[in-house]
Amino acid sequence: MKFIRYKLDKTEYRGILDGEIIKRINGTIFHDYSLTSNIIPLKDVTILPPVLPSKIIGFRKNYNGSSKDISPQMFLKPPTTVIASGENIILPKNVDDVRIEGEIAVIIGKKCKNISECHAANHILGYTIANDITAPQESADLTVTIGKSYDSFTPLGPYINTDLDISNLEITTYKNGEICQHGFSKDMIYDIYFQVSFISHIMTLNPGDVILTGTPSNSIQVQNDDVISIKIENLGTLENKCIRENNG
Repeated sequence: MKFIRYKLDKTEYRGILDGEIIKRINGTIFHDYSLTSNIIPLKDVTILPPVLPSKIIGFRKNYNGSSKDISPQMFLKPPTTVIASGENIILPKNVDDVRIEGEIAVIIGKKCKNISECHAANHILGYTIANDITAPQESADLTVTIGKSYDSFTPLGPYINTDLDISNLEITTYKNGEICQHGFSKDMIYDIYFQVSFISHIMTLNPGDVILTGTPSNSIQVQNDDVISIKIENLGTLENKCIRENNG
């Protein structure tokens, strides 16, 4: 199932994506919903972020290493960082270094607290693509606070896939059409079920919350007018253009 959130004639809806058409639904994707008879072409709508999370939790340095050498490292991002595929990434004025990272994002489906890894799958609604954007700061701790908290610094989408084998997904990030990041989910140090369980022992995860699972290679610096496309098999393409904030 591919859930998509979209706008049509200034009204927001949810639907099920089937190829190039959307079948509108009533209700919530987290509980009961029903299909309507309304069908609309994907090209006729504006895609919105697939969820509006209460919080975004990210894992750092989660690829190409060993759990013997690297302990779990987390950070938080505010919901105001979320934008949809097709929206502009705003590069803050007077910030020269902005970096992007293509990642798999977990969408929580059920409230969970203190769950085991073996039960984590039962609390996941599905997966989407994320771009975890950072404006690195001089101080290391600020890198995961100020630097990750600017508006537009978490593009998400374009849809949520609820039926996905996550064991070895290919993740490819393009800058202006050229590959700049590439890797596979099998190379995570801490896998997705561990992440859900680990976080749930620290904080309650609510339906719609997002976990950023880490990027497979080094972050990429971007500039004004750069177009970033992140492709993950069976999750589509998340594409956003970088625009420098007006200095006026």
